[in-house]
Amino acid sequence: MEFVVKSAKASTLKTATLVLPLGDDCLLGSVAQSVDSASGGALSTALKRGDIQGKAGQTLLLHGLPGLKAERVLLVGIGKVDELDNRQWRKIANAALAAIKGLGGADAAFAMQDVQIKGRDNYGRTRLLVEILADGQYVFDRFKSKKADPRALQKIVLLCDKSEQPDVERATRQASAIASGMAFTRDLGNLPPNVCHPTYIAEQAKQMSKAYKGLKVDVLDEKKLRDLGAGAFLAVSQGSDQPGCIIVMQYNGGKKGEQPYALVGKGITFDTGGISLKPG
Repeated sequence: MEFVVKSAKASTLKTATLVLPLGDDCLLGSVAQSVDSASGGALSTALKRGDIQGKAGQTLLLHGLPGLKAERVLLVGIGKVDELDNRQWRKIANAALAAIKGLGGADAAFAMQDVQIKGRDNYGRTRLLVEILADGQYVFDRFKSKKADPRALQKIVLLCDKSEQPDVERATRQASAIASGMAFTRDLGNLPPNVCHPTYIAEQAKQMSKAYKGLKVDVLDEKKLRDLGAGAFLAVSQGSDQPGCIIVMQYNGGKKGEQPYALVGKGITFDTGGISLKPG
């Protein structure tokens, strides 16, 4: 999925689907009002029919509105505008994506710059939106003999004011990177243990070190672990035909003297049993 940031007018943008927020009780924001004006009140006329009330997650798809270059307009309910939080924003974004990804259009434009989320600025609001939209496109069909038909939707345009564009572009880049990492992790989690064993994961880590500058990878195999006296680890790994290992990944991308972050994870590549019996 490609994400593009533009500071264009929603009312004049050429797109397959223009996505607009709609507040509770059919409240139109300033961007939606400009689109309504450009279309000769077509949005207001549609709202009078009562097909949507603006509750969070509601959607209404309108086709061929006059005066617009957008082929379709999707109204997405955002609920009470002063009560929007992260959870509601996720619900709204997922509802919009569900409505557009089954359409025939190759692109969609989100004109959500009016929306304010509690505790989030323009950067934070955009980053969460892009993460949700990118994650919602995830499909794992590596072992399916018949792959799913490719979706028509290939590009999402994020509209913003000119002054907001640097923050929105930075949020989009970073969210895309986060979503890519999430998809990679989900792929590993979905692979069966006869494919995704410790040696496979170690090879994936080594490939990442070659692809990304500043990333150093050191794989501690069982011989190195034995030399280090890691008896508890080796006692567990000897129960498998696949040798265990510890993967150390270092990314030195911070400023000189900056405090580092260390994350320690335990990767289980087999069925440990009893996971569903553990408390939440």
